[in-house]
Amino acid sequence: MDKLNYVHSRGGAFGPDTDTSAQDIAAAVEAALAHKDGHLILHFHGGLVSKQTGLDLAGKLLGTYEDAGHPLFFVWESGFFETLRNNFAELADEPVVKQLLRKVMEHALKRLGSVSGTRSIAPAAVDARQVREAVDRFWADPRPENVPYRHERPHVSELQARSSAGQVNEAEIQADLENDPELRAALAGLPGVPTQTRSSFAAGLGPVVERDTPVADILSHEFSSRPGQRGFIAWFKVAAFVVACLRRVLKRYAGARDHGLYATVLEEITREIKLGGSSLNQWGQALQWNRMKQDTLDAFQPDADRYVGTALVHALNQQAQAGRSLKRISLIGHSTGAIYIAQWLKACAGTPLAQVPTQVLFLAPAITYSLFDQTLRQYWAPVKRFRMFAMTDELERDDQVWGEDHKLHEGERDWRRFIYPSSLLYLVSGILETQADADGQEVDTADTPLLGMERFYRLASVFDEAGFPAVVRTRQWLDAEPGRLVWSRTAEGTPAGLQSHSIDHGGFDNDELTLASLQHALSQPL
Repeated sequence: MDKLNYVHSRGGAFGPDTDTSAQDIAAAVEAALAHKDGHLILHFHGGLVSKQTGLDLAGKLLGTYEDAGHPLFFVWESGFFETLRNNFAELADEPVVKQLLRKVMEHALKRLGSVSGTRSIAPAAVDARQVREAVDRFWADPRPENVPYRHERPHVSELQARSSAGQVNEAEIQADLENDPELRAALAGLPGVPTQTRSSFAAGLGPVVERDTPVADILSHEFSSRPGQRGFIAWFKVAAFVVACLRRVLKRYAGARDHGLYATVLEEITREIKLGGSSLNQWGQALQWNRMKQDTLDAFQPDADRYVGTALVHALNQQAQAGRSLKRISLIGHSTGAIYIAQWLKACAGTPLAQVPTQVLFLAPAITYSLFDQTLRQYWAPVKRFRMFAMTDELERDDQVWGEDHKLHEGERDWRRFIYPSSLLYLVSGILETQADADGQEVDTADTPLLGMERFYRLASVFDEAGFPAVVRTRQWLDAEPGRLVWSRTAEGTPAGLQSHSIDHGGFDNDELTLASLQHALSQPL
């Protein structure tokens, strides 16, 4: 691809291992100013792609954009996807984690019960064997329709769920765990378990192979009765772990903050596994989510000779001060690309670029309501049109973060799908993001409101003025003008520019109707 159409960076900067220099930025600016419509189209892809994938995507989208203006694609490498895939896959595939997930689900159901259509199971009627069969079926064939208790809601009220969270009996749970053969066998395989203990745990269950992986090592230390030594498994510590997860799951159901039973339990187990002694956003760090967000900030550091965002803003402002200004800017952001756009608007505030009419088009944005609300209130002046394309909550919940949908349609099994049952946005909201408390301190909070998730827009009684003022302000702003929201899949006959049929978080920039809608928006005057 011609360098006039892309900017390549690592960590937000130019460098010896990037394709772009400050001179390339200057040339791209000249090309944009020379375009007959003076229209610069900036596309920011999500952070889950390699350089080559980013360039391939740019090559596919170039034809979609180039009739309307000069396209310039930000190709930024975060390394996020490989790290996330490897670390989280290892976590979810660890036998102890699987068995803990099953046990927390079982005890949650015994307190919540379940209702699905005309089928109702009271808490006292929950059968542990049926829970085991449900999770085994999903792990063996991880299709969306096999996600355990996928469409079921609690049999009890929110008040009862909250009450049950405070009545969990740790001694009863410990007794149950000690008598669970699958859990005993999984614990026996942790590294460092003494031979006698291993034999006792796995008695009558066949041979046990020790698993010396990073996640297994963490759990072996977590459940050890001897500080600093792994393998000395204490049942009271295993029970305390399960109880902590169970209480948080019940409290989330009590406040309508759950992500479905399987996802919620997996999120809380992940949160309880301590990395480096603390769970505070440790998984956000371990899975490189924080690093990826930092890349979008670093791109606008002060040095225009080093940082790509600053270099482009500086070059465009220099031309504007010389009397050569763009007539229009379109900003397209997919997933974390929306965070990049927020930083772009902030960097342009108070400069000549803030006078250029701008439109913002989001595709499944991974930006928090908090950051978007701040951007609206402080840096939104140049924006004349906004449109967001995102999935309905039903599709979001069924969009398993790993695996490829086309393989399911062809009857192939993709084992990775069991890792997490819903979309990347659900995963980010569930365990990777933090929120600021009343004192401005970042706290690890499940169910962080993300703009691209319909649940936060629809559940007005849950995400209300008292607890979520940024969500309420943004919701009111979104509703103030028609055409700002497009929830896929749109109905037949939906007007041009407002259509989408994407059913996958990563599929919006590959969906024909969405691309046609982008073309329509790019061609319309502001």
